[in-house]
Amino acid sequence: MAFTPGSRRNSQMADINMTPLIDVMLVLLIIFMVAAPMMTTGMEVSLPESRTGKNLESQIPVVTLAGDGKYQFENSVMTAQQLQTELKKRAFGDARAQGVIVRGDQHVSYGKVVELMDLIREAGYTNVGLSSQQAVSLQKSNSE
Repeated sequence: MAFTPGSRRNSQMADINMTPLIDVMLVLLIIFMVAAPMMTTGMEVSLPESRTGKNLESQIPVVTLAGDGKYQFENSVMTAQQLQTELKKRAFGDARAQGVIVRGDQHVSYGKVVELMDLIREAGYTNVGLSSQQAVSLQKSNSE
């Protein structure tokens, strides 16, 4: 505590030194900025290739179906029941019309993909899209 000059000896100023607080906050900000990209890793899936596929850069929710049959939604691995519950929580208004994209490993059986699509539709979504990896064009590779 500091004393104010020219006043009585017993009166004190109650000023807080903000410099250490700001220093700590800046260090925490830098730590979170560095750590955030490391926390968004997803499942490894081998997507099938498509010659006509387009890159969708949007905020459409993505459900991943891995080769071992596990589901991933928003960086969380979950069971079919948990996935359906989570999708039902979000299925209102514009989200339902927007739809869901399914990323399925190319080694997963077609039946599993259909089961996942049924699960998504039962949760209230009407638009279900399938994700693929863009194939390298043979014409481009020959001309290079």
